[in-house]
Amino acid sequence: MSEADTSLTWNLTSVADTSASDCDLVRQWLREHNGSVNPAFMEQLRQPGHASQPLILLTHANGNVVGGLLAETQLSWLRISIMSVHPEWRSKGIGAALLAEAEQLAVARGCKHAYVDTMEYQAPQFYLSRGFEIVGQIPDWDSHGHSKMYFSKHLPSRR
Repeated sequence: MSEADTSLTWNLTSVADTSASDCDLVRQWLREHNGSVNPAFMEQLRQPGHASQPLILLTHANGNVVGGLLAETQLSWLRISIMSVHPEWRSKGIGAALLAEAEQLAVARGCKHAYVDTMEYQAPQFYLSRGFEIVGQIPDWDSHGHSKMYFSKHLPSRR
């Protein structure tokens, strides 16, 4: 597209989802931009050894799942997506054990940091009491007055 072409009229449309073929162009433009301003990072992401790896932990009692942590590691980060414990098993150390094991496995994979988000009515005190710090907050995230909170933590060095 030449510079003169940008003066042409344009229109904005809505599509049903990100599988629309033109969305691939938008993704490509972002990858190209990122590659031009941060080539070392983008090259690192393309290396097979740096692909995101799942980290999934489950806790069982009496043959039933009573807790779990769903996460992934990539580069130097552990990203926790979901952690939950069955209501009857809460406050028995399961969440703390899940988190500690995830952190230990992440450090073994070379991670230096952990990241998680939670709603203010879920588990902010749990993460704060385990060394996480609030790094961001979005008020009224659920449109019912509750904030979403973002936490990160520096993980201990590999021993």
